Amino acid sequence: MAILVKTTSHQDDKNRWGTQWQCFADAVSLYGKPFQLDVCAEPETAKCERYFVLLDWFSRNRLSNYGLHGHETFWFNPSNKIVGFDGLTCDWKNDWYCNPPFDLKREFITKAYIESRAGKSGMMLMPYEPLTSWWLDLVGDKATAVYTPDGRYNFYKPDGATKKSGVNFGSVFVLFTPHKVKITQRIPFKRGCGAALKAMGEAA
Repeated sequence: MAILVKTTSHQDDKNRWGTQWQCFADAVSLYGKPFQLDVCAEPETAKCERYFVLLDWFSRNRLSNYGLHGHETFWFNPSNKIVGFDGLTCDWKNDWYCNPPFDLKREFITKAYIESRAGKSGMMLMPYEPLTSWWLDLVGDKATAVYTPDGRYNFYKPDGATKKSGVNFGSVFVLFTPHKVKITQRIPFKRGCGAALKAMGEAA
């Protein structure tokens, strides 16, 4: 019998949850070098200095080519830069990072695989659902490795600062590389493996 887990999260907000910095530090540690491009982000949630935003971000924030209108509390990190719109249509760079919207998991996984076959490696953060059709079709035997943590990661709300609580699903990091694999490796790890990297970043 299937057990359905109810959630009170607004779906649009859930699609926009941001990666927490501890989680991102673990991703960098497992990947082995810094990520150069966040392919699905917003100014508040971007984890790389260069990032793509989805097109609906503009309509939601009523932006124009000349700036902001009616959003006095809107926040930009001046060291970050939007370098593209809609990661599903842009060409990705090597060493990309992706925390895709829940409703666009399939599309971004497909795009990640295409980009990896073109020689561009990267890593995704996604729900761990290995028995679902989308996972079996798009991740199994296509991804190079799946890194499974020793517990659940929480997320930021879309403001990029407020921590979510009570996340009711587990997440994993999925590595895509140009190398053709016969079997996707599953590699367990302990959360917090990137703590030293996070501390170095905060001290810089």
